[in-house]
Amino acid sequence: MIKIASILLAGGESKRYGSNKLLSPHYSGLPLIQYALQQLQALHLDATYVVTGRWHSDIADLITANAVQDSNSVKVCYNPSWHEGIASSICCGISNAMQANDHQYTHVLVHLADLASVTTTTLQALINELPSNPNHIIFSQWYNRGLDEQVKVKATVPAIFPKAAFDSLQALSGDKGAKKVIENWKNKGQAIGVNHPESAFDIDAPSDWEAYRNTDV
Repeated sequence: MIKIASILLAGGESKRYGSNKLLSPHYSGLPLIQYALQQLQALHLDATYVVTGRWHSDIADLITANAVQDSNSVKVCYNPSWHEGIASSICCGISNAMQANDHQYTHVLVHLADLASVTTTTLQALINELPSNPNHIIFSQWYNRGLDEQVKVKATVPAIFPKAAFDSLQALSGDKGAKKVIENWKNKGQAIGVNHPESAFDIDAPSDWEAYRNTDV
């Protein structure tokens, strides 16, 4: 039986933003972190682990104060090594999920809290691929035209990882995310991409909100 936990990465410093970007207002009217969590909660997965870091108190207080739907399934996990980069947050999320569930989760869905365009529909499209491909990584992909006019495929999160990939995720280090693991599995023919242009747009600086409002995604 497939059992999925989602891991929402919210441990960054928001250095380019100048303050906690995850509390900035999404167009939906919700703070960005609450919007991202709402999209995950609508999937009704087994649990969601929100990994915090620099802004732990603010995020934990917001989640507690708003008592999101099915809040018992939302676990806030503080990553004391957040300053080492995103890899440490991935490790923290997986460790907490596996400890809490006695290693019974078969998959984790890794998502970034600053992806303002990703919806429940985006995430559900990944899950739809899982029953027929339970041993593959199911990842989001989008296309980027470089300065040389060549179109390159970008493989990224949100992505679903089977248990066989957990060790590789936990072996990541520095400020590098899960892309390395995705690419390795792609090269072995064990990863499937789902076209999600909305996964390309993240909020790094205040000016990104204006660009977001003008995007077609």
